[in-house]
Amino acid sequence: MPSFLNSEEIRLRARRARLVYAVAFSLAGLLLVWLAWALRGLLLPLAIGLVMAYLCLPVIGHLKAKGFSHSWAILFLSGLFCLGLFSALNLAGGIVPDKQTELELQVRARYKINDKFKKLMGLEGGSSRGNWLHALLGQELEPLKDGIDGILRLSAEEQQMLLGFYSGAEGQNGRPVLEKYWQYHLANQERDREVAKSLQPGKSGGSGVAIFAPRPGEGHNSMLRTIIAIASLWLLTPLVFLTMLFDDGRIKQSIIRYVPNRYFELTLTVVEEINTALGRYLRGTALECFMVGASFSGCLFLIGFDSRWAIIIGAIAGVANAIPFLGTAIGLVVGTMYVVMAEGVSPMLPFINDTNLIFAVVGAVFIVHLADNAIFQPYILGSAVNLHPLIVILGVMGGTLLFGFAGMLFAIPSIIVFKVVVSTTFRQLRAYYII
Repeated sequence: MPSFLNSEEIRLRARRARLVYAVAFSLAGLLLVWLAWALRGLLLPLAIGLVMAYLCLPVIGHLKAKGFSHSWAILFLSGLFCLGLFSALNLAGGIVPDKQTELELQVRARYKINDKFKKLMGLEGGSSRGNWLHALLGQELEPLKDGIDGILRLSAEEQQMLLGFYSGAEGQNGRPVLEKYWQYHLANQERDREVAKSLQPGKSGGSGVAIFAPRPGEGHNSMLRTIIAIASLWLLTPLVFLTMLFDDGRIKQSIIRYVPNRYFELTLTVVEEINTALGRYLRGTALECFMVGASFSGCLFLIGFDSRWAIIIGAIAGVANAIPFLGTAIGLVVGTMYVVMAEGVSPMLPFINDTNLIFAVVGAVFIVHLADNAIFQPYILGSAVNLHPLIVILGVMGGTLLFGFAGMLFAIPSIIVFKVVVSTTFRQLRAYYII
């Protein structure tokens, strides 16, 4: 401080400096919030790239301790990642149905949904009155059922393709369409004719199913543009992933360099606390999701699900479990959809059959959810997520409203970071007698 300044001028200058810093940080914060909102479409691929890099940093450190250089450790890890991705895609190729199987599933799902809806509502045998459930919920459930029916309806091109598969002229791998699926298709066509007869020209009524056909070439071009847009957007994920791995802490060092000496130790403490809390949460969540998915797959296999579909549904529910409450909901919905389409279930438990299979699915979801709350979360996550359930619910809902799926996925990590920053900052400020 220059010697010609008196104490009053020194105080005024310090006050002006605090004001300038406060305004600058406020403007920077507002700018960051505006950029996050304007570029919210990039948040999900950006955040996933950051999380992947964050999860891999301990592996990089372990490889460097074994004698690898930083670059060779990243190349080795990238090779393992590419090998795992190739294996996953190869496995997915065996799970994803071919066109013939897809058409069969579509026909089967549409027939089963309509058939079970009639039985549930008491509309069998041409009855239009239905039972008490139809009187209570029929008006609410029929539009939903008709909407699903419209999605599953085969187009004219798909019907011709199914006919070719059925006749054996175009059967894939020499496998013609099973007779029962063809009968399901004929029953679906008969239902379409009945619906068409019930609709008066120029009027809307009955179930009112509308079919929207795209203009020639419009659907193809729109789908192509969508695929290109999604691919270009998700190129950000591997770029962020590799950039963060090769960074080797330079971003953190450049940020901390601008911290005043008085707050240097405080800032390092906050950064380390965030690193510990996020690392425990992310790695614990990954292990928890695996345990939930494996448990759900095992339960579904026991109650009679086909092993392939049990693994698929369990994997979907396990991955979705990274978002609180979503894994349970998706497991219940997808499991129920399977029950609707199930035929010839062979459960390993003798008291389960086609009639009570839906209740068995609900029981499996309840058991896995109970195990998650009583075992997986307390022992795997520990105290990493010490949040009140109401805060979790409001955080997930608020993140979804603000930033869509990205907000839903990263609401809880953001709350954890905010909690750690606030609690650690005030604790360290008191410890260093700054406040």
